[in-house]
Amino acid sequence: MRYLLRAAALFLLTFTTSGCVVFLPDRIHYRMDADASQSSALPAVGGVPGQVSATPVNPVFASAASSAASSAASSASGDREFVGLAFSGGGSRAAVFAAASAEALYEEGILARVSHLSAVSGGSFAAAYLATQPLTACGIQAPRRECADAYFDEFLATMRKNYLTPTALRQIYNPIRFLSPTRRITSLQETLDASFLDGATFGDMGERPVLLINAASYDDSRRFVFSQAAIAEIGEASLLPGVEIAGKSDALAVVWADSFSAAGQARPTPDDLPLSLAVAASAAFPPLLGPVAIEAPHRSRDDAREYWHLGDGGILDNTGTESLQELLLRAKRSGAPPDRAIIISINAGVPTDTDAYRDTSNLRLWTRNPGQVVAIANVRAEAYRAIVWTAAAEELGFPAVIIELSIVDARLESWPESCRGIRKRYATPAARLRDVPTSLKISGCDGDLVVAAAYAIVRDAIPEIRRQMKAAGFSPREIGADADQPSSAISNGRADATTGRP
Repeated sequence: MRYLLRAAALFLLTFTTSGCVVFLPDRIHYRMDADASQSSALPAVGGVPGQVSATPVNPVFASAASSAASSAASSASGDREFVGLAFSGGGSRAAVFAAASAEALYEEGILARVSHLSAVSGGSFAAAYLATQPLTACGIQAPRRECADAYFDEFLATMRKNYLTPTALRQIYNPIRFLSPTRRITSLQETLDASFLDGATFGDMGERPVLLINAASYDDSRRFVFSQAAIAEIGEASLLPGVEIAGKSDALAVVWADSFSAAGQARPTPDDLPLSLAVAASAAFPPLLGPVAIEAPHRSRDDAREYWHLGDGGILDNTGTESLQELLLRAKRSGAPPDRAIIISINAGVPTDTDAYRDTSNLRLWTRNPGQVVAIANVRAEAYRAIVWTAAAEELGFPAVIIELSIVDARLESWPESCRGIRKRYATPAARLRDVPTSLKISGCDGDLVVAAAYAIVRDAIPEIRRQMKAAGFSPREIGADADQPSSAISNGRADATTGRP
């Protein structure tokens, strides 16, 4: 009897999460207006949108007077810089890690230099917050320290919210959504709007930072990028110098990102598309969520429509760096490539514990670690991506470096007070950090550990970041403080592992 009940439960779960519920049509989440798409079309270009230095629209990226002065000086001299910041996937773990890392980078004056912000899945929660919630008045009307502390306190508190329960409750209040993963997306979208996005659309965003929200296209296996900047369609062209596949002219097309652009017409994401829908699409882990369905004018046939089906961007690239790398490769084709470039990868991904898996006879894959299937593909993809980038970077014609700050590299020596009930089960805080689940909620202990880890990692990485920026041609004013030490805000108590709060 027990086995029959298990079989029935498994069948019910499969039935309700498969998206094949026959009596419910799939949800179309967004319909793109044909006239609006034509009016927003721009000539196709191959360069990097938003690369020319200018005072950023969002004050969080240039609230300090020195940063604003630096931007103005760069713009006046015609210098072009590319500073990319990538937030990885990983549910609430990634959102909290990104928020704490952003504060630490702000303390060093590095966040103010960011021109491009790319994010995947849980990391897109933090990216969307930064892009829509400006750090106002800091350094102008209010004491900068107090203002910045209040801003990042609220930022972290928002990322530490429980997004799972409100989403589930919306499913209960709207039972019809429970029967289809495509409709469950609406519940997550509503939760995001209620929590912090408040109905913001891509039309509400400024020009900088250029926001890149990454999803995966289930139709053609390409990355799909939501952005307020127009990203031209590459088509069959190769961005890799000297790379061709004989007899397969379109074989490389799958490597480059898709967007709302069409051949010969570069289009940004429509102004009326909700930012919450893009974030929900990026975080739509199958089979529980998604895909997001978008109806758009057909790109090759007049008076026809086509449908795009989008899901978790972490399926293809869980770091968020690939879209930034592609923009740099595009820059080589443009008439105005950047003079210098750096990408900082904030990676909350946790690698597979190979030894632990080999020590058990039954993996119980779907109950113990359902994300392992995606992780297997990502490990190989990241290895190939590193090989290709190493070769391509040498051909760019301008200095470009990537620095990865990984959560698993954190050196934590003490436990936060909130972890008293769990510390006996782990030899070190780092061991628990690797065990923080990928979910849309995070416990107090895990949140404190992740925050402490972010500050510790950024603190340790600051000398290397500054050294790399100096080598790439960034001026001392652009780099920030003394190249040998992190600021006192990080090194003297802002990252207290005993509280988990900077």
